Amino acid sequence: MQDIYRKVGIEVRALREQLGWTQEKLGEVSGLHPSFIGQIERGVKKASLQTLARLAEALGVAAGALLDEAHGDLPKVWEARIGALLRDQSPQKREILYSTLRHLSRELRGGK
Repeated sequence: MQDIYRKVGIEVRALREQLGWTQEKLGEVSGLHPSFIGQIERGVKKASLQTLARLAEALGVAAGALLDEAHGDLPKVWEARIGALLRDQSPQKREILYSTLRHLSRELRGGK
């Protein structure tokens, strides 16, 4: 059972680093102490379900993603990064950002 805690720690660290966040930033967003996050990442402390939910929400992924070994999975990484950008925006600004991203995506595909 200890392996699952190490797996969670590896996933938390991978997602945090892919967002370019420090443990302090993740602590600020999740409401958890940075040293506790470090202990979870190293597999020293066991994360409760509530803690997993808080970390997942802060990282912009489903809680189940923290149990997944595919931390190199690009869709998950990009969803987390985009989610982090949108999280603190108003609904109107989120719509503007989405429209901009959709337009850029079309342009990059050659205007299709």
